Amino acid sequence: MILNNIWMKRRSVILTWLFSYVAILFLPILIGVFVYRESNAALEDEIHRANDALLKQVREIMDNEFESVLRLNTEITWNTKIQDLMYTNKMGRDDFQYSLYQVAMDFKMYKTFYPQITNFYVYYAPSDTGLLPGVVRSGKDVYEEVHDNPDLSYGDWMSMITSKKEPAFVPMVYRGVDGSTHQSIAHISYFTTDLDAKPEGAVVILVDGAKLLTALQNVQMFNGGEVLVLNKDNQILLSSLETNQHPVLTNRVLSEDQGSFHETYNGQDSVFDYIASKKSNLKFVTIMPSAVVWQKAIKVRWFTYISIAVSILGGILLTFFFLKKNYNPIKQLIHAFTDESADQFHDGSNEFQYIHHMISNTVNEKEQVKDRLKQQNYLLRSNFMTRLLKGRLDNQIPIEDALPAFEMHFDSDQYAVLLLYLETNDLFFSSIKGKSDNEKAKLLQFIVANVVEEIMNTRHIGYMTEIDNMLACIINFRDTGQAGSLTELRQMASEAQQFLKTKFQIELTVSISNIHTSIVDLSIAYKESVDAMEYKLIMGRKEIISFHEIQNEAQNEIPQGYYYPLQVEQQLINFLKIGEYDRAKETLDSIVDRNLKINQISLPLARCLMFDLVSTMVKALHETGDAQEESSGGSLKEIEKLTACETMQDMHEQLTEMLWEVCSNNLAKRKSALIQVRHQDLETLAQNIVRFIQENYQDPDMNISMIGLRFDMKSTYLSKLFREQTGEGLLDYMNKVRIVKAKELIESQNITLNEISSLVGFSDVNALIRIFKKYEGVTPGKYKEMYLK
Repeated sequence: MILNNIWMKRRSVILTWLFSYVAILFLPILIGVFVYRESNAALEDEIHRANDALLKQVREIMDNEFESVLRLNTEITWNTKIQDLMYTNKMGRDDFQYSLYQVAMDFKMYKTFYPQITNFYVYYAPSDTGLLPGVVRSGKDVYEEVHDNPDLSYGDWMSMITSKKEPAFVPMVYRGVDGSTHQSIAHISYFTTDLDAKPEGAVVILVDGAKLLTALQNVQMFNGGEVLVLNKDNQILLSSLETNQHPVLTNRVLSEDQGSFHETYNGQDSVFDYIASKKSNLKFVTIMPSAVVWQKAIKVRWFTYISIAVSILGGILLTFFFLKKNYNPIKQLIHAFTDESADQFHDGSNEFQYIHHMISNTVNEKEQVKDRLKQQNYLLRSNFMTRLLKGRLDNQIPIEDALPAFEMHFDSDQYAVLLLYLETNDLFFSSIKGKSDNEKAKLLQFIVANVVEEIMNTRHIGYMTEIDNMLACIINFRDTGQAGSLTELRQMASEAQQFLKTKFQIELTVSISNIHTSIVDLSIAYKESVDAMEYKLIMGRKEIISFHEIQNEAQNEIPQGYYYPLQVEQQLINFLKIGEYDRAKETLDSIVDRNLKINQISLPLARCLMFDLVSTMVKALHETGDAQEESSGGSLKEIEKLTACETMQDMHEQLTEMLWEVCSNNLAKRKSALIQVRHQDLETLAQNIVRFIQENYQDPDMNISMIGLRFDMKSTYLSKLFREQTGEGLLDYMNKVRIVKAKELIESQNITLNEISSLVGFSDVNALIRIFKKYEGVTPGKYKEMYLK
């Protein structure tokens, strides 16, 4: 059930917060674990260092004790009397007993020098004699006096001191003066003459274990563990344990000089630390229960566990408290949204996403309402400005009261109107991709309106609106104490015009009204700007036209007609008919310049001139035949373009293009006609030459020069024309005609070649033979033979 509830609320902010709080809760827990591990490692290192220090202390004490044993062993071994006894076979000699006595006396002196040594003796195997400090005894007596104990039998003792072994420390019991048994550490070394033979004797040095144990027990009391001394065979020499045997140590190889390991001891996990002696082959071992070693670490561990448990419990309580506290406002907010909206909150959904969705919807609805209000206000303001410009205001509502309703205010009583006509802007439209023509047109108007309004508002107050397919800007001059200036308006209009052309490739024509001193005169100002815009017909597009300048020009003397006499019109038509484009263009330019630049005509006369020029083009096309030939094609379309021109400048450009087309067409017709006439003349000439050759081929004097004289032309030029017309040379044609006639004579008459040559115009028979063979490939005689066969 709980898992199902969690799964249902897996997207809820409660679960997100819960995971966040748990993550925050785990941070101190992780830090605690890290601190515990670091402190535990530090304690472990500290304990190891303490144990190492204790082991080194034990080694120092034991090495000092056993150093005297080794030093005494060395003095005894290298004593000259002992050496002489062991290696010279004095047994049986008279001085043998005396030598034993001397050695015993030396041992008595050694006893004085080494008071820390409990006892020592030398066993001489050949005579079964034992040498003690000051006394000489038999081997049996030495055993009974020093060692007699059930744990060490006589045989075992004898085996220990007579076996071939390396010098070593071994555990050994001894009897005190009072007959009591004590544990000791014995160092046994051997005298040998042959490596394979039994030793001649042995040196046994005993150290009381009780003295050593006192120092070891001080260490034991300090660290709370056990301390042991081991020989090289891991045999326990001395121990604070109850027994001198331990299976862990007996069976384990302690090969390194220092180390530690864990084993179970007395049912507890224990830590074994060992270290090797610097002066002997002994090892010193401490055994401590892990509970003692890690006592402080266990305290830290339990403290850490308790801290983590308290942190988790406190974190759970705080998590529940803050989840409930923080979720209540969100819950109330969700209830507020669900009560006011059709979108309901579903269990398992994310609260923040729902709130974000609802807020976004609210903001979007607000923006939509705001946009609709803005659009409606814009439309209302545009309608108000249109009625204001056309003088159609409602007299029931004062203008001063209507202005604030449309967020408009004026600063002074000086007004003017700018009218903007958007020209054809193909470059701008081509630069906008992915929009329809209608959208591009709206974007164009939006850009122009914003740019012009922003520039006007930098110095004065300006409001834009669309009216009669144009854009109008109402200008109110700011109250600066100076009268408004038309020059300043022209500068601002020029600035807007240049900016739009440079940045957006938008071109427009601007007209400016006069400055008026009353808001009700805005209708007059608008009419003035419209009238000024009509002068675009004369002044051309993309200009800034001021009504004030037009008004001043109207007061001057204006011609009552325009220059375009009938003879000039006829000249223009003639130039068009013969294809003289340069002269036709020169005539057209002269007409336009004389009427618009030299003697500027009025607007009505300009319209009349435009109609006259269109009429001239129609006449020219009719007389050249283009109007009939292309009545349904290009010529009528060109005339329609002329009539659709809005300015004289446009008409001038269009007429110039038409002049070029008409002149080119007429010139091509003339050239075609000339070529046709020339072709006919050449064809007639070639026929006359052929006829002349056919009639005069018998004349031997007929040649190219004679034919040239006959037709009054140079022979080379005549031959060239003949070749162009017929495809073969004039001389070749003459020879072919004569050869054809010669073949006819050969085939039809039985006459000689000399007679044939004279009949066909050759000067001699050799010329006939040579030319006949050239064209027929055989001589005339051969040809005749072939014909007869």
